[in-house]
Amino acid sequence: MKLTNERLRQIIQEEIKSLNESLITEGTRSTVAIEDKSGKVHGTYIHSDGDLDWVGAILKKNYAKSDKVSALLDLGKYGISSLDKSIKGGKDHAFGNAKKGETVFYGRDRGEENDMTSDFKDREAFLASHTEDWAYLYSVKDKKWYYNEAYGVKGWQEL
Repeated sequence: MKLTNERLRQIIQEEIKSLNESLITEGTRSTVAIEDKSGKVHGTYIHSDGDLDWVGAILKKNYAKSDKVSALLDLGKYGISSLDKSIKGGKDHAFGNAKKGETVFYGRDRGEENDMTSDFKDREAFLASHTEDWAYLYSVKDKKWYYNEAYGVKGWQEL
């Protein structure tokens, strides 16, 4: 049997389709936290898109004040599936049917009740203990965001 260009394209398309159907999509995990004026740190887990280009950018642009960070963490007690610019949710917003631009919470939007928060005595304890790919820390004292990449940058960097 002669392999024609058309047959070769068909085989490639079938292989691409097969690969796409079998891919396992995993989240780039992160932790988002707030450091109070005394230096204590309180944070919660975020499952998806935890890198600087998504979670980092959203935090810096949309959660640049301590009251917004606190509200995010309050709703995120049971974890955050995916972070976005708003935490309002609203009618027709659900875990499997998220409204565009809305954060998806495991508690509010899925009904889960597994506490995903962590408390640390200070930012260095947080840095040493987090196991996610990225860590984000909002300092109430500095009014700034900091980040750490678990598998690259060591130490806190300003976001």
